[in-house]
Amino acid sequence: MKKLILLLFIPLLSFGQLGEYYYSNGHPKSKGLNFQVKKPIGFEQNEADRPNIVQKWEKNKTNNDEYVSFMIIVKRLPAEMRGFGNSEWNQYLKNDGGIDNFSSAFSNASNKEFLVIDNYPSVMFDASDKMSRLGFTFEIYFSQIMVIVDDYSFTMMFQATSKRNLQNNKSLFYSLANSVIFPDQYN
Repeated sequence: MKKLILLLFIPLLSFGQLGEYYYSNGHPKSKGLNFQVKKPIGFEQNEADRPNIVQKWEKNKTNNDEYVSFMIIVKRLPAEMRGFGNSEWNQYLKNDGGIDNFSSAFSNASNKEFLVIDNYPSVMFDASDKMSRLGFTFEIYFSQIMVIVDDYSFTMMFQATSKRNLQNNKSLFYSLANSVIFPDQYN
């Protein structure tokens, strides 16, 4: 009987990390890109102060050792990068150095790989960056997935204040990435 109860409880743990969908429809920071992503349960959802961050979700905001956040960032691609189809982006990212080009801003980028998110080509990598706020310098660790959707870059960033905390939440980040839908492609 205990094994049966345990087996019934495991799916609740696996799927219990994500809630209802967040829809970007009409949000001015989404710049016309419609997307939906499931909300991480136990995180506080906020409007972000920065111009390209559509939404952010934060957990353990008052505990620097356990703090994690998830952000969605949307930018229009520069004019010279627009107008290419998925097959050209696939070729560039997989075979022509695109992954290294997109991750080159961070000299410590690791675990770089090509992914497909809801039929669109993307790049994923892990890195860290030193930040300064009010005279304090600290390091932030993050995993980032940048998806090329037509003329947009759609970026999901999961960040934590320790590498251990980032790794402990990696499966949640993958679940969030797997929940992303770009509905306009289905019209």
